[in-house]
Amino acid sequence: MASISFRRALLMVRGSNGVASSVAFYQNGLGLTVLRHTDDWAELACPAGPLSPAHTPSISDGAHQQFHLSIQSVESESQLCTGYSPVLNFDVVDMDETIARCVQMGANLDGPIQYPAHGKVAALRAPGGQMIGLYEPAV
Repeated sequence: MASISFRRALLMVRGSNGVASSVAFYQNGLGLTVLRHTDDWAELACPAGPLSPAHTPSISDGAHQQFHLSIQSVESESQLCTGYSPVLNFDVVDMDETIARCVQMGANLDGPIQYPAHGKVAALRAPGGQMIGLYEPAV
């Protein structure tokens, strides 16, 4: 039986300005680490695995694998399909701080923060139009 792992997602944005603004949002709003960045392409990394308030994993933390987010410049409207791209989900340590930072970077909260028994859940639309789910586990 073959094994499989998911480690990368690709977002397509319009032109080089879309790459630059998306990199700024994911780096400064969500704290992802830029691995590569050109006018037409960028790759960012985010630690993968569970969060704990006592220990926020970093990219250099050997105990955690990395998830890579690639951003590619495109010109064709059919390649963008804004609103139909996958929803990206990120675990966060502090929901309120993360939302405030992301809104300052141009994101829009899509509905109120939800408070199910297992934590906090929110949805944002990034400046590039992609939907982002945020989850803060209950302590």
